[in-house]
Amino acid sequence: MAAGFSEWKVNRQYSENDRVVHFGRQYRCLVTHKSNSASNPATTVKMWQPYAG
Repeated sequence: MAAGFSEWKVNRQYSENDRVVHFGRQYRCLVTHKSNSASNPATTVKMWQPYAG
């Protein structure tokens, strides 16, 4: 896993600019929130942005 990234998990508090890996892709958190199964990075573009470095 890339340095500075953690595996995305359900029921976790994320802060703006946190970086995660979800199904092998890297994302950056856009807004502070507590994750749930419906707020995963692949489907919630208002909360997550693909990370381009």
